[in-house]
Formats: sequence, structure tokens, C-alpha cells
Amino acid sequence: MSSSRTAPTAKKKPRRLTIVLAVLGLLVVIGVALAVYAYTQLSSARDDIDVATTSASELQTALESGDQPAAQTSLEQLQRSIGDADSTLSGAIFSVAAKLPVAGKNVKAARTVTSSLSTVADDGLPPLVEIADQFNGKTFNPAGGKIDVAAIAAIGPNVTTSARVIEAASADVDAIDASSLNGSLRGPVEDVQSKLAHAATVAQRATTASTVVPQMLTGKHRYLLIFQNNAEIRATGGLPGAYAVLDVNDGKISLGEQGSGASMGDLPYEATPISQEETDLFDTKLVSDFRDINFTPDFPRAAEIGTAILAREKNIDVDGVLSVDPVTLSYVLDGIGPITLDDGSTLTSSNAVDVLLNGVYVNYPEPDAQDAFFASATQKIFDKVLAGQGDPTALLKALTKATDERRVQVWTKDSAITDALGDSAVAGKLPTGTAADSSIGIYLNDATGAKMQYYLDYDISAKATRCTESGTQSFETTTTLTSSAPADSAQLPESIRGPGFGAEPGSMLLNYYVYAPDGGKVTALTIDGEDAAYPLTQDGRGVDLTTVQLDPGQTVTVKATISGKDGQRWATRLLATPSIKPGSESSVIRSAC
Repeated sequence: MSSSRTAPTAKKKPRRLTIVLAVLGLLVVIGVALAVYAYTQLSSARDDIDVATTSASELQTALESGDQPAAQTSLEQLQRSIGDADSTLSGAIFSVAAKLPVAGKNVKAARTVTSSLSTVADDGLPPLVEIADQFNGKTFNPAGGKIDVAAIAAIGPNVTTSARVIEAASADVDAIDASSLNGSLRGPVEDVQSKLAHAATVAQRATTASTVVPQMLTGKHRYLLIFQNNAEIRATGGLPGAYAVLDVNDGKISLGEQGSGASMGDLPYEATPISQEETDLFDTKLVSDFRDINFTPDFPRAAEIGTAILAREKNIDVDGVLSVDPVTLSYVLDGIGPITLDDGSTLTSSNAVDVLLNGVYVNYPEPDAQDAFFASATQKIFDKVLAGQGDPTALLKALTKATDERRVQVWTKDSAITDALGDSAVAGKLPTGTAADSSIGIYLNDATGAKMQYYLDYDISAKATRCTESGTQSFETTTTLTSSAPADSAQLPESIRGPGFGAEPGSMLLNYYVYAPDGGKVTALTIDGEDAAYPLTQDGRGVDLTTVQLDPGQTVTVKATISGKDGQRWATRLLATPSIKPGSESSVIRSAC
């Protein structure tokens, strides 16, 4: 992963776990419902929820162990308890109370919650319990370099049925205006809305996975695997510093050619046409240097450019692109255990990020030696995963966590697969159309060709501050960026400190992008209180670009004020560049309407 040139300055496998997580979100929701019943002061309903919570915990354990009989027993108890609670609130006295001018909306909300949970227990969970014995981690764990595609495809219908029920229940509960409820009821209902929405998202992810994975692994395919290096930050995560080719034959996966992004850098041509908007935002390097293809936050566009460069430079045609980062690899190592590299060093879950994003450049100053180190790490991890070594459950948790944090991204040339991926996190799409109406983006690109973002710590917060009568929301975002680089950073190896493009070696220069919701605009952008706005557009969507310099030890605060689309009253997603720290800067902004 040798250094890139300067950037422009401002002018799926986790089938079992994914399904289980969908169930877990629902089980937590059931516990939250206890607070709803406390509000109505119904001791019998409260007792039912207590029993349901216990049954939910037992059901979780049974599903995790693949114990179908135990799961069935727990489900039946859960159904009885939730059903009894729902019946209590569905009685005649509460039907009358629901029509009262003051208490009515609160009673209706409580009834909607219990009814939705009852529907999930009766119709959403049984399909999962039915295939509980197929949740065994070994079923989905690779063995002998091959993944059991048929086993994954077999769970698809049940998962899809369950997801539809969960999504419908989530929509019903989400329609409740929690802000208008009695104070003691508002919080519990908002918790139900949040957790059920999360469960619906995870359930949909499971449906997508059970559809996409068999399609991608059945037959013969070739994929490009990109390793993003977060130490040189890019909008989707990091510099595409290394790559590998994966050959697939009916579930059997083999590792082919490996290479560095630098081997396809500084090209004398544009691999694909580039729009004027893209040129203004990212420069033509976007389409003429493999290491810069993800200056754009739109992963499908980056993948399209990357495959075009690969075909021309290496004469390799691929069917799609997969991308991961060193943080993902650290999660994977937590599941498969440590690996010993060719140089005798040991790579573990606790040291992987430090070693892959910094240590390799300190210990191996020459680019060829760095590339050899990365190739060794890739091969060792790949071999261990495909051999089915380690803890299958932990590995699935690792991949699910990385996916949630937008560190794992997938794109293929197959339109059926891209349609199935939709706007999911793994698709990595820059939201368009109605999805862009409720989306704000904050993305970062290194502009110095250095690996100094190993020392970058940033935190992003956002809130909706106002809602007009027409439903136009106002938002404020605050990004605090801090350099933890040592004072003598200029003495670091050149592969870390960089060649000094745009800033002194050891300092960081970052291009900072704010994407407004489609139909909205960035109304102000400041750095430490000083105006720094440079308005542009992408596909008609308002974007503001500014450049931030961070010297060693310095902290800078970037604030943006954003107006949304007229009539967009609902919650808004904040999508952000993943950092080298575990966790995600992406979030959901609660509506101010």
C-alpha cells in the first residue's frame, strides 16, 4: 500500500448471526413494552410482559444453539404472554378509553405497540424457529475452501417471510407520534420504535444476504477484493492500497493475483468518462489513479472505475468488487484467532490496526517490502477463514459488525444483485432519489499523499434544530478533528509523513465534504467559526467542500448548517466516512417536526 499522489484541494456471509440479531432486536422490544404497561397500571399485563421477557431470553439462547425443540417451547410461551397482554389492552374498557380526547391517543399508542409485538410473535418469529436447527454455525462456516451455498439459499424463504412481518410491524409502530404522548409513555414508545426499526433493518439485511450470497457464489465468477487503508483516508474509508482477485466456482473460493494500488496509479488516461461535477469535486484523478477511485463517497461508482482500470492495466475482467479495511480484518481475527506472518510476526485482533496502518511503514520503508507484508497477511487470513478455523459465531459477529459500520462493501455488474442490495449499508451507495431526501453526508479525503490519518481522531454529531409549518427541517452538524501525531512528525518515515503536498510533512490536509439532503442546501460552513464554504453540486444535490489543515496536536471544529427538503418531516440519516476506530460515525437524526 504505497502512497498515493495528492488529492485536489478545495476549489456475507453472516447469515446465522444476522437472522439471530434480527430476533434479538425484537426480544429487546418486548422488554421495553413493560414500561408501556406500567403507564396503564395494568398489573396483569405487566406480569405477562415479565413472563414474555424471560421466554424471549430463553428463545434467544435456543436459537443461538440451534436447539429447535427448545426454541419452539420458548416461542409458544412468548406468544401466550404477549397475546394475553394484547388482549388486555384490546378489551372493551380500553376501546372506550381510546376514544377519549386526552387519554385516547396514549391508549391507542399502547394498543398499537402490543398488537404489533403480538403479530411479530405469532407471524414473524415462527418461520425462524422452524429453521432453528439450521442456525448451527458450522453449516455456514467455510470448509475446505468452500461455502455451502445450498444451506444459505434454503433459509431464504423463511427469512423473507419473517422480514416482511417485522417490517410491517415496524411501520405501524413508527406511525405513532411519540412526541405527542404522555411523558411517561413517550420514552418507552420511542424505544420500541427505535428497536423495532433496527430489527426490521437487520431482518431485511438477512433477506438480502440469503438472496445475494447464493447468486454471487453459484457458478463461476471472478471478483476484485480491495483493501482500503484508513491511514490515508478516502470518502468510503481509505486508500485502495492493495487488491486481490477472487475466483469462485460453485461456492469454492480461491485467491488469485495480488498487487498494490500503486501499480495502477498515475495513469495517462481516464478509465471512464468523468462529469464536470465530479471533476470539480474530486479532480480527474478519480478516473486516472486506482488509489483515488473512492474520492467519491459512492462505492458503486468507485467500483465501476476500479474495474475499468483493472481491465486495462492488468487485463483482468471481474464480475464485481468487494472491499474491506484493516478494522474489518481486526474483527475477523477476533473470530479466527492470531496468524503468524512470513516474517515471523504475529497479527492479532488487538494489534492488526496498528500494524497494518502504521507499523508496516515503520518497519519496512521500501514499498516492495510493504506490499510483500500485506500480501502475506492477506494470504494467511484468507487461508484460515476458508479452512473454517476459529469460532464460527465470533466470525459472523465480526463480519456483521463491520457491515453495520459500513466497512464491508459489495458491488456487482449483475443488475439483479445490485437491485437486491438496494440502499443497504453493504451497497455503499450515495443515496439518490427519495432516499437522498432524508440523507446528510460528511466525507473526508486526504489531500497530501500521506498515511497521517492513523493519527486522526474525529467525532461527528448532528441534530435537527427546527421544523417549519411546511415541514422544512434545519440541521446542525459538528465535526471535531484532532491530530494525535507526535510533535516531531516531520521525522517520521516518508511513507507515513508524506511528500509534503499542500502542507508541511507531518501535518494533515483534508478535503471535507458536506452533502445536503436532495432538495435542501448547506446554508453555512465554518472552520473554528470562520466561513469556509465552497458550494458545489453532485447529481443536482448541494455539496459544500472545504479544506482542513491539522498540525500535530491541533484540534479543529467544522460546523455546518443545513436546510432540508420542504415536506421532509421524518428522521434523517447521517452517513459518514468510517475511521480507524471501532464503531461508526453514521447515525440517525431524530426529526424536529
